[in-house]
Amino acid sequence: MNLFHFEWETVPFRLIAFVIAFSLHEWAHAYAAWKLGDPTAEREGRLTINPIPHIDPFGMILILFGPFGWARPVPVNPFNFRGNKRLGMVMVAAAGPLVNVVLALLFAIIIQVVNRYGLLVGVNEKVFDAIGYTLMFSLVINCGLFVFNLLPIHPLDGSNILRFLAPRRWDPFFHKLDVYGPWVLLLMIFLPGVSSTILGIPLGLMIDGIESAARQIVSMF
Repeated sequence: MNLFHFEWETVPFRLIAFVIAFSLHEWAHAYAAWKLGDPTAEREGRLTINPIPHIDPFGMILILFGPFGWARPVPVNPFNFRGNKRLGMVMVAAAGPLVNVVLALLFAIIIQVVNRYGLLVGVNEKVFDAIGYTLMFSLVINCGLFVFNLLPIHPLDGSNILRFLAPRRWDPFFHKLDVYGPWVLLLMIFLPGVSSTILGIPLGLMIDGIESAARQIVSMF
């Protein structure tokens, strides 16, 4: 399975997996902000796992061609946060990728259970393929969203995590870099070799690690 090339037969499974992954990713951002005292996302209907308010059409199309894409950013007003506002921004930014890790591990465990106990043995071949592809893409896309979103490129989550963990005096430096972020992302989109190089190795390592953890968890029962 080549994750960075378009395959018509995988489109439905990529879309199902991506909708689940990005809906919970964006909900996690909104929920973290809400728990910290900011009602902005809730007022704009983003504190939901309903995918429709979160959809970005271009980000959705991208998932057809590889293991990453994006949704509409969740609006956050850190001035509403209780306590340390910079730490609050780090927590909100990290919430989405962390949910993707949890989902990736969950789907990896389901895959291990299905394979270990032969739960799909004897089912119709098309049903077998549909379930298998959906589970596999759910694992891969959640890992892909985690790796992609942690890149320190504006406006990705990794950029906000780095920015608000850094000393405040570095803020002007990050503001200057922000203008280049979208151009870097466009380069990754339109030059597949760039994205496969930047994402391929960490994505492969993460998938291997998640699958290994899932095997260990399942073997305990």
